[in-house]
Amino acid sequence: EIENILSSAFVRDRAEEFKATELLTEKKYLNLLSVGRFCEAKNYDNVPDICNKTLEILKGEGVDIRWYIIGFGGEENLIRQKIAEAGMQEHVIILGKKENPYPYIKACDIYVQPSRYEGKSVTVREAQMLCKPVVVTNYPTASSQIKNGDDGIIVPLDNEGCAKGLAKFILDTEKQNHIIEYLKAHDYGNVEEVEKIYDIIKR
Repeated sequence: EIENILSSAFVRDRAEEFKATELLTEKKYLNLLSVGRFCEAKNYDNVPDICNKTLEILKGEGVDIRWYIIGFGGEENLIRQKIAEAGMQEHVIILGKKENPYPYIKACDIYVQPSRYEGKSVTVREAQMLCKPVVVTNYPTASSQIKNGDDGIIVPLDNEGCAKGLAKFILDTEKQNHIIEYLKAHDYGNVEEVEKIYDIIKR
């Protein structure tokens, strides 16, 4: 089996191409980011409710969050409807399709993958390459990609549990810093996968 080929150097270079000003203007916000197609698997329709519940838990802690979503797809209208229903227009912001999402990943504080299910999330790897604290929901393959507590954290998949786990992590800056340091010390590229392709071609 050959994994998606990811080069840490390529991701880091692309992240420097421009400044993601949308995420950098208001530093009073803690910026969360998710990147992916607007489809059922990604669970973005539940983000407004999760965000709302997270804000409730953080009330009085002096932390305000903005959750940005980059992507496109058939569920965009549903997600916008859910944002309106939850009254989260100021907190959940759809940025739409971006040719280069890496400067946004670089600019965010925490990368969140709130999926119902995933194969192996490429964007989680890319966020790790950019040394971002990563939060993923406990979809079936989560523990094969995240060393829980070391290079990211896994939170429950249900909205309530996800919000509690996310709020706890947002307040635990020590844990965030531990993850950032761990990521800096490890290379999450897998260019060696190219060797597998060469081997197959040579056969």
